Amino acid sequence: MAVGKIYYPKGKGGAVELVVPHGTHLIDLLKAQEHLAREVLPHISPRGCGPCLSGVPLIIREDLEQVARVDLASGKIAAEGV
Repeated sequence: MAVGKIYYPKGKGGAVELVVPHGTHLIDLLKAQEHLAREVLPHISPRGCGPCLSGVPLIIREDLEQVARVDLASGKIAAEGV
């Protein structure tokens, strides 16, 4: 069973983010999104401000297996093990 992670803002603004395991099939993602829309999102209530009808963005991304460390000062990719 693949497990995703949901990140969401506690206050106003931000975005709801669903991070799915590497290699998740599109059909499984669609099933998860349908379940989220019906069963999960109404309980965490991600909404925009009162007059805003667009609400909060839903970002769906795949968890990355390859991660590069970046030196923030120079913007260069750091050597392995640093």
